[in-house]
Amino acid sequence: MDKVDLRRKYKLKRSQLTSSEIKSYSEQIFTQIKSHFRLENKTIHIFLPISKFNEINTAAFIEFLFELKCTVATSITHFSPLGLSHCIIDENIAYETDKLGIPCPIQAVAISENKIDVVIIPLLAFDNKGARVGYGKGLYDRFLAQCNPNCMKIGVSLFEPISSISGVNEHDIPLDYCATPNKIYKFK
Repeated sequence: MDKVDLRRKYKLKRSQLTSSEIKSYSEQIFTQIKSHFRLENKTIHIFLPISKFNEINTAAFIEFLFELKCTVATSITHFSPLGLSHCIIDENIAYETDKLGIPCPIQAVAISENKIDVVIIPLLAFDNKGARVGYGKGLYDRFLAQCNPNCMKIGVSLFEPISSISGVNEHDIPLDYCATPNKIYKFK
């Protein structure tokens, strides 16, 4: 199935989940990550979810990262021109919501992509080779291309993988791992 069809299908599937299912699946996904990866003292980039789109809830996991003494970073979306900048967040940071409903840190300290050790990547769908489908703007592909080559790319998905995504090109950066509520998938 191609990316356009997968995007449509998985947005619909995700919209049909209840808030209690999102909460439970989110907890299961991050339990998988906690038990599989050593994250202590690393710089971890994580997204702040758009709740109206039923995205995976990252709040409890972010608190866990603070307890581990990780440096926690997130993105700020810029709409003109379209792109991301990255900043460090902590327990005291204040947020405002942007026009898409994304929580945006206020007065956060910038961080360069090459300083990030691990990126937690939101997905709509992924396949058995680590190809991924997001919202289709290419923001994460451009971001990941700027990261350190040793940066670990961990997708998080509410759903299990499909066999193959058609239409993947050389600009699409694959995952190293993906966490679902049921398991961790490894691709390299």
